[in-house]
Amino acid sequence: MERLRTSRIHVYGFIIILLLLVQATAAATSRCPAQQAAALLRLKRSFHHHHQPLLLPSWRAATDCCLWEGVSCDAAASGVVVTALDLGGHGVHSPGGLDGAALFQLTSLRRLSLAGNDFGGAGLPASGLEGLAELTHLNLSNAGFAGQIPIGVGSLRELVSLDLSSMPLSFKQPSFRAVMANLTKLRELRLDGVDMSAAAAAGDWCDVLAESAPKLQLLTLQSCKLSGAIRSSFSRLRSLVVIDLSYNQGFSDASGEPFALSGEIPGFFAELSSLAILNLSNNGFNGSFPQGVFHLERLRVLDVSSNTNLSGSLPEFPAAGEASLEVLDLSETNFSGQIPGSIGNLKRLKMLDISGSNGRFSGALPDSISELTSLSFLDLSSSGFQLGELPASIGRMRSLSTLRLSECAISGEIPSSVGNLTRLRELDLSQNNLTGPITSINRKGAFLNLEILQLCCNSLSGPVPVFLFSLPRLEFISLMSNNLAGPLQQFDNPSPSLTSVYLNYNQLNGSIPRSFFQLMGLQTLDLSRNGLSGEVQLSYIWRLTNLSNLCLSANRLTVIADDEHIYNSSSSASLLQLNSLGLACCNMTKIPAILRSVVVNDLDLSCNQLDGPIPDWIWANQNENIDVFKFNLSRNRFTNMELPLANASVYYLDLSFNYLQGPLPVPSSPQFLDYSNNLFSSIPENLMSRLSSSFFLNLANNSLQGGIPPIICNASDLKFLDLSYNHFSGRVPPCLLDGHLTILKLRQNKFEGTLPDDTKGGCVSQTIDLNGNQLEGKLPRSLTNCNDLEILDVGNNNFVDSFPSWTGELPKLRVLVLRSNKFFGAVGGIPVDNGDRNRTQFSSLQIIDLASNNFSGSLQPQWFDSLKAMMVTREGDVRKALENNLSGKFYRDTVVVTYKGAATTFIRVLIAFTMVDFSDNAFTGNIPESIGRLTSLRGLNLSHNAFTGTIPSQLSGLAQLESLDLSLNQLSGEIPEVLVSLTSVGWLNLSYNRLEGAIPQGGQFQTFGSSSFEGNAALCGKPLSIRCNGSNAGPPSLEHSESWEARTETIVLYISVGSGFGLGFAMAFLFQVFRGK
Repeated sequence: MERLRTSRIHVYGFIIILLLLVQATAAATSRCPAQQAAALLRLKRSFHHHHQPLLLPSWRAATDCCLWEGVSCDAAASGVVVTALDLGGHGVHSPGGLDGAALFQLTSLRRLSLAGNDFGGAGLPASGLEGLAELTHLNLSNAGFAGQIPIGVGSLRELVSLDLSSMPLSFKQPSFRAVMANLTKLRELRLDGVDMSAAAAAGDWCDVLAESAPKLQLLTLQSCKLSGAIRSSFSRLRSLVVIDLSYNQGFSDASGEPFALSGEIPGFFAELSSLAILNLSNNGFNGSFPQGVFHLERLRVLDVSSNTNLSGSLPEFPAAGEASLEVLDLSETNFSGQIPGSIGNLKRLKMLDISGSNGRFSGALPDSISELTSLSFLDLSSSGFQLGELPASIGRMRSLSTLRLSECAISGEIPSSVGNLTRLRELDLSQNNLTGPITSINRKGAFLNLEILQLCCNSLSGPVPVFLFSLPRLEFISLMSNNLAGPLQQFDNPSPSLTSVYLNYNQLNGSIPRSFFQLMGLQTLDLSRNGLSGEVQLSYIWRLTNLSNLCLSANRLTVIADDEHIYNSSSSASLLQLNSLGLACCNMTKIPAILRSVVVNDLDLSCNQLDGPIPDWIWANQNENIDVFKFNLSRNRFTNMELPLANASVYYLDLSFNYLQGPLPVPSSPQFLDYSNNLFSSIPENLMSRLSSSFFLNLANNSLQGGIPPIICNASDLKFLDLSYNHFSGRVPPCLLDGHLTILKLRQNKFEGTLPDDTKGGCVSQTIDLNGNQLEGKLPRSLTNCNDLEILDVGNNNFVDSFPSWTGELPKLRVLVLRSNKFFGAVGGIPVDNGDRNRTQFSSLQIIDLASNNFSGSLQPQWFDSLKAMMVTREGDVRKALENNLSGKFYRDTVVVTYKGAATTFIRVLIAFTMVDFSDNAFTGNIPESIGRLTSLRGLNLSHNAFTGTIPSQLSGLAQLESLDLSLNQLSGEIPEVLVSLTSVGWLNLSYNRLEGAIPQGGQFQTFGSSSFEGNAALCGKPLSIRCNGSNAGPPSLEHSESWEARTETIVLYISVGSGFGLGFAMAFLFQVFRGK
């Protein structure tokens, strides 16, 4: 027992001694050298903390620095030393830069991280870094340093990892080569955002990497201003696992020349067997992508997106082995072909993006794509796919969180199996041919994670499903531009997350449910261009305090501006931050009182019943420093302006169709200005000087007079100018015809004199309308420089000239109006060879009006054979609406016919409208048979001439002809029986010729009155009273019996013309056909 007790005592003693030794050793190893602790405390004193009052609280004097936050120590031959300092993301703020004198005393550091702090844009210390010779890892990323990278970095020969990314640093002096020369142990190099343009200019950055860091495994040079091609020396970096050279485009050199990383992607990338991540996106690469890269066994991420000239195709993916690919992004490239069925072998694929590939892909989705059970992101939008009906198997891809199939020619209904995608956060099936109701995807538990729903621009029908507005996470709904119909239903449990709802351009009716105004998170609500009706009280809408965009325009709503008391009694108006407010055509009689408190950037109150003055409080009672985008009060009854515009900057200002009078109001630097159809009477002197940046100016139909101020020539950005229907006089300023204006309309004024003949080369004019002035002389031949000219209207002037055959050289000319001038001579000679065999004279012409001139001679049949645009029958164009959006302003083809003294308006498409009017001249000879080949002709008027011979039976080929006038000529013979086949003719006049025989019966001929045939003594049969056997047939038909000579038909044709600056303009072309004298 005694021996056992003694043995236990010895064991316990040994344990105690051992514990004391461990404690002493631990104390010795954790004891921080005083010199290094002092250096760290000095470093701390140079810091400030952004968010917390106490920075690095554990850093206190007289405590062991090895236990301080971010500090690590290790034993060394000389004792315990600080070997690592990690202050990454600590919120350090040091506007004076880095205290190098303190930091560089820590010469034992192996790891240093100052990432994610703010050193105020200071430069890295020019010297001292070389003293940290033991550093293996240096991370200064996103730390707010700027300027040149010092040579001291290049002295850190032990560096394995260097991260200087996300800072405005550069390699200049010293160069990239000089800094990298000794970093031979480097395995990871991150320089994202560092300016390497000097190295790119030297062309040696690939060589430097291959020579200095041949064992590099990770290389990221994102946004480094690299340019040129990747050199072959890059192939020596055989150990690379990660390559990121993305975003090296969009930069310019000192001369403004753009540069980018470009050339072909080298084939040797397919030989980098260790490669796991390859990101070459957002560059200027071209040529064909090496297919071998797809087969790299370890490749997990391949991103070559946004290289618009890079071509290639998807290979077959072998089933053998397990493919590693997880991310495949080919978006915004020139890749083409189809998705192979073997895509299903990529079992680990999580992201597939082939969107925006210039429509070069084709085919449908292979069934095997449903086998990609790991796929969470799929985007095939706008790449040319013709998917047809979506297969029900798409519902098996249950990992999908993002599904984008916009512009993929999807047809049929949305399959109900889409409801199985319970993880879906974004669904985009917009701009397809989807039909049927959306309710087909309504099922319990579906779409509970959905945040974005894009179904716009399809042909979906039925009601708007109310379950959408109760989905708990849904933020964005766009169902615009469909055929959704019926009333909007009330819904329970309004979603607290919903911020944007677009239901515009549908066929919805009924009232707006009150539950819409319980969507308290709503920021944007667009219900415009439907058939909604009932009253809407603004006081109810303004309860949505997050609302910033509201559009109820173009419905049958009556909006009640009952919000006056709200903004007089509370401060809730200040809570609203309205950006846009669209209440056009809402039967409003009062301006919303919210405008007393909120400046709306985009305001549209057009097409209402607002009257009186435009109040001075409409911009929140501010009279100065107003800066708004759009201000549209057109089509109301305003009479004058109280609102001062002199200090307001307005991009888009539309006050047209009101009763405003006096001098034109003058805003500051408008871009779009429409004051047309008012009673303005004078132009202030400073208006023209404020148009220096304007592109659109419409002053038509006012009471303006005097000459056009020459200062308008300083408006070099002006593209659209309409001064029509005023009392302007004097000469047309030469600058208006120099070719810089896209649209020029000066019709119905009192301009006189000759036109300048100095239209410059590079002319961009598309419309020139000078109709109804007192201009004289010859047409300027320099207009041949205007290769984009589509409309030339000089009718109703005093021009004296021969037929301007040179206008036939204008390749896009669609409308030529010379009516009511003093043009003379022959028309329609054989076209002159212009040296271009692919160009035919007047090949684009749709309307030619030569009426009421002094033209003479016979018409050559060959001339009409050149009118190619009149020979094309466009099925489907006839009733298709043509609309163009000019900063929110819509134009549509309109026909206004003055019939029996009453103006009748027809709104229809006139894309294919064609007409020939040679009336009231002195043409002789036969009517050319070749006119019968103008198969798309809608109107033909050859009246009041001296044509002889018979009516060509070939006119029966004019199947779309609606109006035919051959009256007051010397035509003889019988009316061709085949003309009864012209079933579209609604107006016919063959009166006062020398026609004979029976009037054809049947078809449209039995609808015409006797006035269509009178003055032909030898004609007989209905509707005339003379029977063909010689007896009377009774009184003439009253149908269409009004005298032809008493009728004037006016066609206002709005022809849409494009422009080089990306906006559509509409040109109002007045075309009068005088039916007799």
